Amino acid sequence: MENYVVIITGANSSSGIGWATAMEMAKKQPKAIYVTDIRDDQLPILAKKLQTDYNVDGIARKVDASSEDDVKAVVDEALATYGRLDVFFANAGICLLNQLHNETKTNFLKTMEVNAWSVLTAIQHASAAMEKTSEAKPKSGGSIIANASIAGIRSGAGPISYSASKAAVVSLVQSSAWRLKGKNIRVNTVCPGFIATDLTQPAINALNDMNPQAALDQNPLERFGEPIEIATTVTFLASSESSFINGQDIRIDGGFGRSYRHVPLFGDA
Repeated sequence: MENYVVIITGANSSSGIGWATAMEMAKKQPKAIYVTDIRDDQLPILAKKLQTDYNVDGIARKVDASSEDDVKAVVDEALATYGRLDVFFANAGICLLNQLHNETKTNFLKTMEVNAWSVLTAIQHASAAMEKTSEAKPKSGGSIIANASIAGIRSGAGPISYSASKAAVVSLVQSSAWRLKGKNIRVNTVCPGFIATDLTQPAINALNDMNPQAALDQNPLERFGEPIEIATTVTFLASSESSFINGQDIRIDGGFGRSYRHVPLFGDA
């Protein structure tokens, strides 16, 4: 990944997957990593760490991942500044806990906008940038990774709207991988299980209230996952080491998706 230019959305939380991925990718010595989020209070800290710890250009930008204008602006900035874009990790997302019979149109559409539309607009603008060539990058190519969920590929693993939005992400990635044929641009998704982050903490707390042994009961590895365990896979997918992996949804769930019927919090209507 030496000299790569990377954009990551949803990177503001120090306990999140975006932050962990930026730090993990920095070990591979890219030229620059744009860390973005709709909340930006912690982004300058992350950008500085990338510079001081790894001598990587860390650039913090406030970006609403569901805003096409914001996404286009950061992609255009990367091209104007560095003459290339190599990796886009579409990581931003929300999770509302409404169940089937109390879901609302407003919440459903908001979840789809943040979780699914953000991935589509990222693919649109990132792939167009990755096709461009320059002295710094003589050939078309790149890697786009979207953060989906195990809830997007099996039932009973998440709230109704969240699950639908993540299923949309999986489908968008599969379709885009084909639509970008001949461009040397790979598109994949990671599908985490329960990972201990700010986003999942409300659900984890609710599970623990129902059953203090939730981690033991939900997963054959008897624990929740950690952000670094997603970050290492995303970094692999971003690198040339995964050069023949394309259009895939990669489960990182400790075996949960193959072993448990449903998460009790989400299993009832």
